Parts: sequence; structure tokens; C-alpha cells
Amino acid sequence: MPDPANGLRSLLHPRSVAVVGASDNPDKVGGRPLRHLIAHGFAGRLYPVTQRGAPVQGLESRTSLAELPEVPDVAILCVPAERADIEIASCARLGVPNVLLFSSGFAEVSVAGRAAQESLAASCRAAGIRLLGPNTLGIANFSNGAVLSFASAYLDCPHRDGPVAVVSQSGGFGAAAYTLLRNNDVGVRYVCTTGNQADLDVADFVAELSCDQSLRVMLIYQEEVRQAAAMRAALERARRRGIAVIAVPGGLSPAGARSAQLHTGSTGFDQLDGGQLLALYREAGCRIAWSLPELCESVPLYLGPHGGRAGDGGGLALISNSGASCVMAADAAAELQLPIAELAPATRAALDVVLPDFSLNRNPIDLTAMLLADPGLLGRVMHITLADAAVSAATLGLVAIGGPSYDLPRFVRETAEAVRVSGKPCAVHAPDPRVRLAFSEAGLPVFASERAALVALRDWRGHLAAIAPPARGDDVHS
Repeated sequence: MPDPANGLRSLLHPRSVAVVGASDNPDKVGGRPLRHLIAHGFAGRLYPVTQRGAPVQGLESRTSLAELPEVPDVAILCVPAERADIEIASCARLGVPNVLLFSSGFAEVSVAGRAAQESLAASCRAAGIRLLGPNTLGIANFSNGAVLSFASAYLDCPHRDGPVAVVSQSGGFGAAAYTLLRNNDVGVRYVCTTGNQADLDVADFVAELSCDQSLRVMLIYQEEVRQAAAMRAALERARRRGIAVIAVPGGLSPAGARSAQLHTGSTGFDQLDGGQLLALYREAGCRIAWSLPELCESVPLYLGPHGGRAGDGGGLALISNSGASCVMAADAAAELQLPIAELAPATRAALDVVLPDFSLNRNPIDLTAMLLADPGLLGRVMHITLADAAVSAATLGLVAIGGPSYDLPRFVRETAEAVRVSGKPCAVHAPDPRVRLAFSEAGLPVFASERAALVALRDWRGHLAAIAPPARGDDVHS
């Protein structure tokens, strides 16, 4: 029987993986896990299991798990729902510690499906097997190439290891979060999707991944809380480890709960209502987001050269090449009760030298159309402004600069350098997606509007305050 003290380590760091129902076609569900494992450089041993025992993607296959030369750490079951019990029984006889079940057709579809799922879970418990699924897209650990999934996103968007983890009950949501993060040049270490959560659930992965000292941000999507106490403990553990957790809850309304039940077989939030779930998140230092873009777009703020520090409470610098954007940013800052920094006389004098005579405001700071004639203006203004002790963060708004008339690469390069030198964050807002893409590829947080950038800065600051290090004497090792 598998060692129950193993936890999830052998699932996330397997030495050997068997794929039952493996396919030679790398684009089928049964072929994709092998393709991922090979392409992502998994160094462990791979064992395809097929009915005929023919070679699969260049690897020798066996006709059953019993024929393998060793008991694999993980068995991925790429089989129809009606064969799941047979294959899990084989895993139980051999002592396989971890099983992934991709198949749908269980608690999310019918009463009979729920009964079948509960029977599988009971069999796994009796055998000491940890079951991921059913109805899961699988998991990925990009630090070691253990991509145990059939997701297309991991082929479409080249991976890069980084200090971010995604834990999502929904496979599609998790893969989409990965895609958005990679499109913004954010490195991702883990994507763990739990599906119907017959055994392993979101709380299990939050608790386990919190042991990884390299993680700085964890993103969650959750439709079901099986044990509220376990979820709270997992979030508290992440907070003690200094990991910023941002969560999107699903199924808070009656219509949403009904949809969640038909999606992942969700049973709700362990007798908590929606408001109580949100309170649980917030009390444990978790920031709430309400959409996939909102979940992902502020992650660079947590990872920037400022080291995730929100500053000393100073004010904001609002910079743009548009007077209208300056006006709207000032209005939004006032609405959100974000103080605008009062620049020091030396800073104002330095700006007087570099800005044109007709740019009179000194926060917000209007670069004016002079940016077209003098592309170095932006960099000079950014360095001068961010060096002011009264400024703790900045927003930069750029409009109508996406075409070839403007030196966008220089703007990106010099803004990123000013942020690096000052150690202060800058949220960039631009309506043109080409501009946002250019700045995001430099690791800067990007938004479509003034208000969105300022809301992100506000929420980021508040979140960092909520997860501030514990007072001396608190337990930080549990």
C-alpha cells in the first residue's frame, strides 16, 4: 500500500509515470500527456500502457500495469468513465500511490454518476491512493517537466519556470490563466486543476504548493469547498509563507451554483453561503478577483524589482502623453482615495528643464505631443519623477503611439530601467493592445484604462498590507 506520509510530493515530483490508454497520436487525449512529458524534458521513466502493446511515440508499451518493471509513482488514466473502476482496481493491487482520471461523466451529470464517483473515491481511500479527478485537465510542474495533462495551452504558449502557481477547479480556467500569464511574460511553475475533487481538492494543492519557497503568487479558481476548515488552514499557511493568494470564487449565486454543479459536480461551500466564503478568503489574507483578466493582470506588481513592497505609503505620480488621460487619472485617483504625490521643489525644477514650456502641470505630468519629436523625454521624466521620495508608485498612460512614428521599444526600455533603478512600481495603461503587449513583455503590469491601473495599485497595496509578515513569536514553520 502507498505510504500515506508521502503527501503530494510523488504526484508533483514523480520518478515514473504510466499512461494507461496511451495513444501514438500526440494530439489525442491519450497521446497528449506523453507528448508533454517528452517535450518538457521530464527526466523520469515513462510507461505507455495500450491494449495491443505496440510502440507509442517511440516508446515501448505494455498491455497492462502489471507488466511494468516497477510500480509507477503516477498512473494517468486516459480511459472511458465505464473502465475507470477496472483500472483503479489494478492500481490498488499494485500499490500505485497517485492516479489521475481525465474522464468526465460522473457527479457532474447524474445521481448515478455521483454514486460511481463516490465508489471510485472509496476504492482509492481503501488502497491509500490519492485520486485527482475525475473530470480534470491534470497538473503541470514546469520545474521538472512533469506535465501530466492533455491541455493544448502548454504547447501553444512556451513554458518558462517562475514564482507563480495556478490552482483551479476548472481545467479550462487554469489553462487560460496560464496563457494570460505567459502572454505577459510571467513565468509559471505549477498549474494544478482538480475537476470534480473526488479526493484531492483545491485546499490540498494550496497547502502543498505553499511548501515551495520559490513561490510568490498563487492564483485560485474554486467552485466547491469540501472542508472550510482545511481551506482556511491552507490559505493561512500560504500567508505565513509570504505567498500572495488571489482567488476567483465561482458559484456564489443560485444560478452560478447550479452551473457549478453541472460543471464539476460541486456540492457548495461546506455549509457556508457566498458571503461567508468571501469572508473566509479575506480573513486568511486572500485577495478576491472577479474575472480571469483581473486575476492575472496585476501579478507583475507582485514580482517587480520593488520586491513586492508597496512602499512607505507615499503618493502616486500620474504621467501621460495625453492631457485628457491626466485629467481622467486624477479624477479616478480622487474617487479611489489614492493620494497624488506633492513633488519636491528639486523634482519640479528638474521637470521644468526637460518638459516643454506649455506643459505646466506637475502631477499629473503631461508629456504632451513633444514625445513624438523627443522620444527620450519619457525616460527622463520617469527617472526624475520616480526618484522623488514623495512618490511610492506611478501610472503611465500612453495613447495613440502604437504606430511606426513613435519609438515604442525605447519607451518600454527606458520605463523599465526607471522602474528598476527606483525600485518603485509603475502600472502602464494604454488603449492600444500593441502598446500593452510591448510593455507586458518587459514585465510591467498593463491595463486598458486609467481607472483599471489605479484600482490594481490600490488592491495590490491593500493585499500586501493584509499579508504582512506575522509579529515576532508567531509560528512561521507550520
